[in-house]
Amino acid sequence: MAPLGRSLSRLRAVDFYKKVPLELTEATLTGAWLSMAAAVLMATLLVLEFAAYLRVQTVSELVVDRSHSNELVKVTFNISFPALSCEFATLDVSDALGTKRMNLTKTVTRVPIDLDLSKAGVAVEEPQPEGGPKYDAEGAWWDNVDITVPLTSDNFKTTLARHPIVVVNFYAPWCHWCQRLEPAWEAATKAVHEKYPEGADGRIRFAKVDCTAEMELCRGHFITGFPSIRVFRRGHDDIYIEGMHQHEAYQGDRTKEALEAFADSLVPSAGLPHHQHGQLVAAPQVHGCNMAGFVLVKKVPGTLHFTARAEGHSFDHGAMNMSHVVHAFHFGARPSPRKLWELKKLHPGGLTSDWLDKMAGQLFRSDSPQHTHEHWLQVVTTTIEPRRATRGSSYDAYEYTANSHTYVSDSTPSAKFSYALSPIQVIVREKPRRFYHFVTTLCAIIGGVFTVAGILDAILHNAVKVLRKHELGKYT
Repeated sequence: MAPLGRSLSRLRAVDFYKKVPLELTEATLTGAWLSMAAAVLMATLLVLEFAAYLRVQTVSELVVDRSHSNELVKVTFNISFPALSCEFATLDVSDALGTKRMNLTKTVTRVPIDLDLSKAGVAVEEPQPEGGPKYDAEGAWWDNVDITVPLTSDNFKTTLARHPIVVVNFYAPWCHWCQRLEPAWEAATKAVHEKYPEGADGRIRFAKVDCTAEMELCRGHFITGFPSIRVFRRGHDDIYIEGMHQHEAYQGDRTKEALEAFADSLVPSAGLPHHQHGQLVAAPQVHGCNMAGFVLVKKVPGTLHFTARAEGHSFDHGAMNMSHVVHAFHFGARPSPRKLWELKKLHPGGLTSDWLDKMAGQLFRSDSPQHTHEHWLQVVTTTIEPRRATRGSSYDAYEYTANSHTYVSDSTPSAKFSYALSPIQVIVREKPRRFYHFVTTLCAIIGGVFTVAGILDAILHNAVKVLRKHELGKYT
């Protein structure tokens, strides 16, 4: 037992926490106040530290874009053009790799709108047939053709009222396609009028209007491209589709044979209740068009090009107005409520109200003819990776800056949305705080507060003793 007792005595020598006998200690009121203050401070700091331990912490990294090769990005848009007819409105997409997709229709909806941007017709799915109309050989002409006299605003309505069916060619003399159509049109006019003479039959007539001389007449019939061939029945060209007013437009081949065959197919319906002809398409009875949909693009610089174009038609650039209202234009898919919550929680800079769509609700007006609007968008990808990430839980958020410019164009006025995706990707991860860090911090709080409180207590205790000695005259 003696060796064990000596060993225990030696072990007591390494005691860090040597005890002072209770009878040698002295409790003071100052020490009591400091102890309570220290306890309150410790409890407060412990609660705050525990809240910080539970709070989400993020780490942001800038890396070269780690997207898969040839990954596609969805671009969603909804844009209204108050002065661009759906009959000729097109969307072309091109990129820096040389990819060009012209006149997209499968994922784009065109809806006629009025000046108040309200729907004024049914969706136009295919504005123009692919390949364009066929013509007779260049230079073809027919002998003894009587060139018809163009109608004017003075005799237009009376001519339409006189015949059950009138097919009108709205043209412009400077238009190349109108010049190519002219000989076939005049020859077909002569043949149709001889087959259905004025006195004996007269159920159908061909006529034409020079839109450079009768600008108001053409505008009143919403003619924006040349040539435009319209069919008038009983003095008007209105048809009703789903309760909406539409025009009937001929977009078939422009040969003499095709025009004559078209006239023959129309004649049996003269004087009968009107229903849409199989060779005719609905043309909007308003000037405006809303284009909405999406396209899939590669992660290289590219352009979405909105303009008026159609095979076999010309346009008066000076009369075109590409003013537009952007209702929506954003990259990627809109986040689900869960992903949006994760994004708000983890995004390093926080989310602004327009974080997804910087252009929504903006109006871009053409103050003079031939104005082209160009928008330059720089896109940055932010990838959010939650702490407990599972397949599909991460989310790519696309944010962009937008700069716009309007200028007078020598070519057809248009609206261009050019974009470039940054090669740098921002990755935001949740950073879990280690439990041992939390425990270390707790020990530091308790030990630090206890030590500081002890120092303050010693200072105050010694100061009080000095003051008492001075009062008793024992201070030297």
